[in-house]
Amino acid sequence: MSDKGLAELTWKDIISSAAVAVLVAVLLRVFVIGAFEIPSHSMEYTLLPGDYIMVNKLAYRIRDVRRGDVVIFSRQAADTTVREAYVKRVIGLPNDTVTLTHEGVWLNGRPLPDPPLAKPPMDPVLSSQTSPVTTIVGSDSLFVLGDNRRNSYDSRYWGCVPVKDVIGTPLLIYWSHGATAENALPHIRWNRFFQVVQ
Repeated sequence: MSDKGLAELTWKDIISSAAVAVLVAVLLRVFVIGAFEIPSHSMEYTLLPGDYIMVNKLAYRIRDVRRGDVVIFSRQAADTTVREAYVKRVIGLPNDTVTLTHEGVWLNGRPLPDPPLAKPPMDPVLSSQTSPVTTIVGSDSLFVLGDNRRNSYDSRYWGCVPVKDVIGTPLLIYWSHGATAENALPHIRWNRFFQVVQ
């Protein structure tokens, strides 16, 4: 059996090849790789508004979520039936005890280190509260916080996230456009391209 030359290709060959390519692309997009834009400051400086991230949707089919992972999950938006995607860092796993104090986060009675690129100040206690807050994470849930704890809508407001709602984990930043401390005008942030999200 010999391969057809370009001159011998028929419209049927071209259309069937294109259909297979589209099918493969759709399957990859739905089940393997996703792309998301970061809309808010809640994960600063790990992720910035205007960062575009590639997401591995297979990660948690292969392994369990780990403490410290950055995860993408879906959650129903307030007062609507629409589900929106969020990105946060996992602080507490199922059955963990998470305590938020003005000094930081305590996990099962031990202090938890702050994420390496988290935006200071690190005080995780909401301004309306004065005393430490303790949460026992459910057996099928996760406690999540944004790395920018002064400006993050997270488990402190709406409680734990069901593990089943996790979509995947970010792989890397493939495009970044926005302001920086040095330049308030939106511009391409070349130095963020292909950074691995940790």
